Amino acid sequence: MHITTTVIAILLAIVLSNVINSIFPRMPLPLLQIAFGCALSLLLPGVELTLEPEIFMVMVIAPLLFHDAEDADLVSLWKEKKTVFLMAFILVFLTVFAIGGIVYRLVPAIPMAACFALGAVLGPTDLVAVSSLASRIRIGDRVMHILLGEGLVNDASGLIAFHFAVAALSRGGVFSPAEAVTRLVLVSVGGFLVGFVIISIKRYFTDRLTSLLVHNTAAHMLIELLIPFLCYVAAEACGVSGVLAAVTAGSRQALEFKRSEPFEAEFGNAKHTLWEMLSFTLNSFVFLLLGLQFPDIVRHIWADPRYTHAFLILISALVTLILFAVRFLGVLAFTGGGIGEGARERVKNALLLTLAGVKGAVSLATAFALPLLYGGGAIFLERPLLLFITAGVIVLSLGSALALLPAIAGAPVGGERADGPEILILREVIAQLRREGTSDFLVESYNRRIAGLLRERYEKSEKRALRELRRLLYDAESVEVRRLRQAGEIGAHTYRDYCELLATIYHMSARGLAQSAVLHVKRIERAVWRLRIVRRLRALRERWASRTPRTPRSEGERQTVGERPTVPPSVRQYRREMSGLFERNTKLVLRMLAELREAGRYPEKLLAALTDERADLARQVETGTFRRAVQARLHQNQDDELLKGYYIERRVIHQFQEQKKITLEQANALRVDVNKLESFTLAHNNNEVVRKMLSLTASHGE
Repeated sequence: MHITTTVIAILLAIVLSNVINSIFPRMPLPLLQIAFGCALSLLLPGVELTLEPEIFMVMVIAPLLFHDAEDADLVSLWKEKKTVFLMAFILVFLTVFAIGGIVYRLVPAIPMAACFALGAVLGPTDLVAVSSLASRIRIGDRVMHILLGEGLVNDASGLIAFHFAVAALSRGGVFSPAEAVTRLVLVSVGGFLVGFVIISIKRYFTDRLTSLLVHNTAAHMLIELLIPFLCYVAAEACGVSGVLAAVTAGSRQALEFKRSEPFEAEFGNAKHTLWEMLSFTLNSFVFLLLGLQFPDIVRHIWADPRYTHAFLILISALVTLILFAVRFLGVLAFTGGGIGEGARERVKNALLLTLAGVKGAVSLATAFALPLLYGGGAIFLERPLLLFITAGVIVLSLGSALALLPAIAGAPVGGERADGPEILILREVIAQLRREGTSDFLVESYNRRIAGLLRERYEKSEKRALRELRRLLYDAESVEVRRLRQAGEIGAHTYRDYCELLATIYHMSARGLAQSAVLHVKRIERAVWRLRIVRRLRALRERWASRTPRTPRSEGERQTVGERPTVPPSVRQYRREMSGLFERNTKLVLRMLAELREAGRYPEKLLAALTDERADLARQVETGTFRRAVQARLHQNQDDELLKGYYIERRVIHQFQEQKKITLEQANALRVDVNKLESFTLAHNNNEVVRKMLSLTASHGE
């Protein structure tokens, strides 16, 4: 299959896996993407993507580590420098010797140097996998800083140990510990220096461009993207650690002084968006790549008569248990009991650090670098077995972490952002907007934001119950309206328009839930249309038969008609029917919600939300703001009103922060959201609106 088709298939798999994870959040995204990769490999045999270790490291791992280092809290990481050093270097080498020695005992046919190479492959943790786990569990700040610091550094120690093991394998098993330690120091220091020098040159060059007023965002973005690749390639060409070079460059860039200038702000926003998209795509690609490689690895070893299927599964599980055991003991020894106040808390955090030390695509890519020949040119027959063990440990460690970590760590941290204060802030914004007499469109837009926030806070079962409640209320109103129409209490136009209004209120029209009502309306419309045509023809025939000469009106009559325009009775009747029907159905809905509250079948907060929603809608209909808000929404140029709302929202956020109702971190997060909304509005506007915004700001004394 052509490479273009392969890329399209992978991108579609990335999109679909994330969509499924958004709909069913309990399904772990990493395992879901691995499953998608396996499915692509099995269902589309033409989808082939050979894993070249060097290309994978430079094109995927280097930019991800660079971005993670730039976003890391370096001050907090520095506080854990001792623990990070012990776990990133000493623990990796302990893992190398533990795995190597035990695998050599279990499978003596594998050369000892190759067993140590397997230990080096499985020694480092995968920062990409750790980052994917962090959003699903509740991890303390100190534990998370240790994990991130370890993930940023330990790739270098693992790769160095791997290179020495492979070199010993090629030389027939000769290994020098003194040479290994010396090489480790040189490679680490060299990688640090290369990254520091390159990022310093980059900063000098961009400063010169800025001083020459070269404010080209695209050019600066290309320079930004080139840095991690350049650091890795230059470091590897010098024979030092490319991973440490990329990490050093990212860390050094995070410490740079950020100037408050328009171009810096524009470039910073563009860079944030670009790295967010790139990080999302590369992280997903890592797990898809695991899935793409896994069936091919299993296929090669599964048909080998030397190993039974039970042996392959058991040795993968045993190596995984050894990894967890060595890591657990190392965590307890290296942290010195300083990761919790009580014994229970220390054991819990040690288990978190142990299970979160998962393996990922870096380990698999390193394993693919195992040579095909060893010693005096003999074929390395056990290479497929080592690849299978590596893949098995990756899947088992990741699956164990996803299954056990939520139970140990607690609920995910995704819901901890202060939605409650945010809703209170939006309600205060609406109150101030009404006091200032702004447009109904702006008030209605903030009401929609509050409704969206409330929906996001619901659990899956609550969302299902809310849909059931809306359908129940919709059916009740539809039956009542149909009864009134059949009784002749409302007209056909009122019936049709009110059914459309119901579909809009209860969000039914998008999925065809109002199909029965719409069909009923269409049947009535056809009957009424035919009857109306017949009546009109009869009226025209009777008028023509009994026509009389028209007499002109007097001047006084014409003035009276001009001063007091009459409204056709049908229009007056239609409005009276619509308002009366809505008032009657509102009483019906509120009575049903009260009965459901007494029955206790549905959560109280859902019933309260629907009650408030209907009461607010009734108030809008009564005061006429509902119709004006709908009409205002149809106008395209409402950006100046939105900008005014964003200004008031910032003011309310500042008031809440001064009153200690929200923390500084919460206030900054809310301001970031307002900035995004304002940037989107300004991006679709012109300079006239910008001038209006500036004049608005000046009028408030800013």
